[in-house]
Amino acid sequence: MPEQIHASPDGAKYRLVGTKTTTPRSDASAKAITVDSTTVEVIVSDSRLHSMGSQFGHVAIDIDGTVYSRAHEEYVEIDRHTYFYGGTVHLTNGSIRTAGNLWRDNVGLVLRVSPAEKAKMKAELQRRVAVDREFKRAHPNSSTYSIVNNSCSSNVADVLESIGILAHDPRWFPTPVTPAELDAVVEKSKRLATKNSYPKQADQ
Repeated sequence: MPEQIHASPDGAKYRLVGTKTTTPRSDASAKAITVDSTTVEVIVSDSRLHSMGSQFGHVAIDIDGTVYSRAHEEYVEIDRHTYFYGGTVHLTNGSIRTAGNLWRDNVGLVLRVSPAEKAKMKAELQRRVAVDREFKRAHPNSSTYSIVNNSCSSNVADVLESIGILAHDPRWFPTPVTPAELDAVVEKSKRLATKNSYPKQADQ
């Protein structure tokens, strides 16, 4: 083989001393790609006009079986089964019995997130619950709820957008965010893995 000289752009000269094949044969088979991801579920509930606080629907978020739900009275953490089917809900200044949330139709939007994103969301939701509980201990007969910037849907939107998942229509002001708006936007997200249905129970 005749000697081959290569020149770099800056004028340095290199002499080819040999070649080596690093892939002995071609492999066109599909390769498995391991992605470190997990999920959270945004639960969007239908509206009911004659129920106080339910005229626009409701939004909560389930992380590892714990549902974070901003109600008019206060922000609560509740296990998934109790959220849907009823049971005891522990509040700041006591507890109540609830019949659950299947008196209306619900959809669950399952979103792909990284473990770090899930941890960030969980920490922020727990912080918000703690802040609200501190207020309730000092003001048991008042509420921090605001339809503009501290509603069920605005809290979920804030937490989703903290990890880069759009949760409001960017053509309008970022607040207030309605459950219907959040549902419409999140359903279009590339993070959406699946959509679950939790229909109203006949005896509710």
